[in-house]
Amino acid sequence: MHALAKILCRHSGRDQVEPGEIVQASPDYVMMHDRGIARATERFFEMGAKRVWDPSRVVVVFDHFYPPPREQDAEAQRRSRAFMDDQEITNFYPGQGIAHLVLPEQGYAFPGALVVGTDSHTITCGGVGCMAMGLGHSDIGSILALGSIWLRVPDVVRFDIHGELGPAVYAKDLILKILRDYGEDACVYQGVEFAGPTIRNMAMDGRFTLANMAVEIGAKSGYVQPDEITWTWMEGRRPRNQCNPQTTDSEADYSSVIDLDVGSLEPLVAGPDGLDNIDSAGHFAGVRIDEAVLGTCTGGRLEDFRAAASVLKGRKISRSVRMVVNPGSLDVYRQAAHEGLIDVLVDAGAIIGTPGCGPCGGCQLGMLASGEVAISSSSRNFKGRMGSPTSQLYIASPATVAASAIEGSIADPRKVAGRVAS
Repeated sequence: MHALAKILCRHSGRDQVEPGEIVQASPDYVMMHDRGIARATERFFEMGAKRVWDPSRVVVVFDHFYPPPREQDAEAQRRSRAFMDDQEITNFYPGQGIAHLVLPEQGYAFPGALVVGTDSHTITCGGVGCMAMGLGHSDIGSILALGSIWLRVPDVVRFDIHGELGPAVYAKDLILKILRDYGEDACVYQGVEFAGPTIRNMAMDGRFTLANMAVEIGAKSGYVQPDEITWTWMEGRRPRNQCNPQTTDSEADYSSVIDLDVGSLEPLVAGPDGLDNIDSAGHFAGVRIDEAVLGTCTGGRLEDFRAAASVLKGRKISRSVRMVVNPGSLDVYRQAAHEGLIDVLVDAGAIIGTPGCGPCGGCQLGMLASGEVAISSSSRNFKGRMGSPTSQLYIASPATVAASAIEGSIADPRKVAGRVAS
């Protein structure tokens, strides 16, 4: 069996499962964020439920609309807090970052775990070697009441990735290459494992980025096999003896294996309005921008801040551009400040916001006006996602976002970084 199948076995009390089989699985943790908890709890009560099956296994994160920018958000959060008080849910993280960073940072996602949440990017947690997935509000409401859910055991595709990433090329460029080469429906309801020498040499931040955007190729779960890099990152987050890492038995446990050489990969950009228009940063060079966004669950980690700061250091953002920065978590914010990265961004002219989602899903602080153009380190760029339906949104790595903010138009970070800062 594949490691993901073994995780489902363990969480459903089974000894053996096959791809395509339906199991009744009980997750280690259920995550609800401020956009999902109100809807999930409505379904919970509509089903006739009274008490959450295990409050200690529920995690709530306020990240999309926190602090609440509108009265309706404040009201929804007030009701959600009342629900948590009544149900004695104490795993609560308001304004401490995006759920998909908070869960692994706080030890709720760990090797061998099964984690579900009210957001498709819950899949991010698979970077630590767990099975993680987003579910609908009715599904989450049912789990709150019953403690388990029907899940189908997925086939698993493995991407064997080799080659050293070049200057100013990051995990974000790698996953954009996979999207460009294989399409948004490449792995529908499959598990996607990222493996090979490139991954074995990749830090955790990059692994999380790959797992995060596995959902953009249709995956139900992204996965990286835990190794010493994983265990080093997990230190202080969850004791190793409380984790349950799984291994894959043989090559026969993959539905397919795709070999990918990234040695010649260059910075890539996804043009509007979707992830089916991906080309080199050079191809899009010169496209004027009004806004640059650094952050989100895809591009708001420490490695992302380091990449952006390496381009921005000693430089100024174009006067025609506003650069909005939201650290992915409070931990990232603190470490970025400790390393002086926040100072670099502020000195360049960036606006630093609350740890959280920021403008990514049309939430707050950075909405686009009609006809405006933005480049973001986020994962999605469908029409109207960050404001006006006549705005345009480009997706790229944090380094490319930073380079574009300096130029006032989309730019290849290798060319900008190669110039002496003024």
